[in-house]
Amino acid sequence: MEVALGGHWLGRAGLGRPRPDVANALGEPDAEFAGFELQVTTPPGLKGDVSLEVTVALLDGSQATWLVRLDVHAPAPSLPAHAVALRPRRRWRGTTDAIRVLWFARALDQGGSQLRMAEMVQHLRTIGGFAITVASPVDGPLRPVLEAAGAAVQLIPPVPLDDIARYEQAVDSLTAWADGRFDLVVGATVTSFWAVEVAGRLGLPSVLRIGEAAPLRSVVAWLFGVLDPAVECHAAAAFSSATVVVSNSAAAVRNYRADGYRGRFVMLPTGVDLGAACRLVAKTSRDECRHELGIKPDELLMLCVATLWPIKGQAILVQAIEQLHHRHQKLGCALVGYVDEAYRRAIVGFLDRHELAGRIRVIPFCDDLSAWWRAADVAVCTSESEAMPAAVLEAMAHRLPVLGCRVGDLPDLLEPGVTGWLCHPCDLRELIASLEVVVSTPPEVRVAMGEAAARRIARSYDRTRALARTAELLRDAARGRLSPTTTEPW
Repeated sequence: MEVALGGHWLGRAGLGRPRPDVANALGEPDAEFAGFELQVTTPPGLKGDVSLEVTVALLDGSQATWLVRLDVHAPAPSLPAHAVALRPRRRWRGTTDAIRVLWFARALDQGGSQLRMAEMVQHLRTIGGFAITVASPVDGPLRPVLEAAGAAVQLIPPVPLDDIARYEQAVDSLTAWADGRFDLVVGATVTSFWAVEVAGRLGLPSVLRIGEAAPLRSVVAWLFGVLDPAVECHAAAAFSSATVVVSNSAAAVRNYRADGYRGRFVMLPTGVDLGAACRLVAKTSRDECRHELGIKPDELLMLCVATLWPIKGQAILVQAIEQLHHRHQKLGCALVGYVDEAYRRAIVGFLDRHELAGRIRVIPFCDDLSAWWRAADVAVCTSESEAMPAAVLEAMAHRLPVLGCRVGDLPDLLEPGVTGWLCHPCDLRELIASLEVVVSTPPEVRVAMGEAAARRIARSYDRTRALARTAELLRDAARGRLSPTTTEPW
């Protein structure tokens, strides 16, 4: 589904949003996945009476187009940096005391960014020299993990992003609470940009991490709802005033710069435990793992490890497999990850109606995926938006070729026919065709592609090095050792 406004192409809409109301109205249970979504910014200079054009491509190759007239108002000016009262930056105390880090998290669930945070907190506990407090508005299963790693966990009120007055009240309250207690503030995700404002008001250095390549307003819409334009101006100011803005994705940095955000960007790759992956492959029997998991010897098992969430595209993946399963009886799939319950119910309902529950497994998040990595033949990532997904790196480290969408840094990582395959996101017909290619690839060729994928990962994504570099950045940010104009990879 492609959308254009006033002749400007805006992009492809995300598909597979659960709409049980549509299914009920039509009397068609499978219409539950009829919802679609596209978060866009009005193109500059476009206003007045314009046409919204929506073109839908069907599986048989035909197209249908709808035209709607809209009255478009002039867009707001692009991201003026909001003036925020900042204290002079405090100088490092020069003692041997541990660096007191306040880490603001979106939640304590088991989503990707939260898992990366927990991984880093565990590493800092191992090397010493840091005292960590994690503050989050939402409790969750990561709390005991963080506390076991020595972090203090503090539940805080949420910071509203849809109303500037309530936003400023929340930031005022957090600033008063944090005053005098910390040396460095970290925003764990892009929607925690307000952490930088708290740090600035306290005169503290700050680090903001971007884990998504999508625009801020899109990420906020997915997670919370409307982003107040005045609050977005605060976000722009936060990017500009942060000591450093860290991302694991070149695409994310490009997109935010193109969207008008200015800051001291630093690239830090996500790391995977290459040694553990090599040991698993060398010492573990693939056949035994498949037997333990109930995977038939001749099944072609695809593994999709991602939060079960509409943005991750599992709905379009199960629909593609449904189109293929009569021709490819050996094709199977496992969906593994933290669950959005309404989305899970919609997917499970679809699988039950089409008698696919034995072919497509929906597996809750588990800490140890080693048996699944070893049992799988191929990994798949059907996300509409990504930066650099850790699950893809893990899959490649475990010698799996990957079918991924052309999002984030995946086109730079996946070389078609060498380390995996690529298709466009939000395109069911192309996904079906890509799955046909995967199924038709001989097993020995898939194995060779998996070996090439592991070699590709080994060059740049070692976890030990990535964690050490991140700890070094945090230490130097706290002690004022980072160049104020740092923009090169750390």
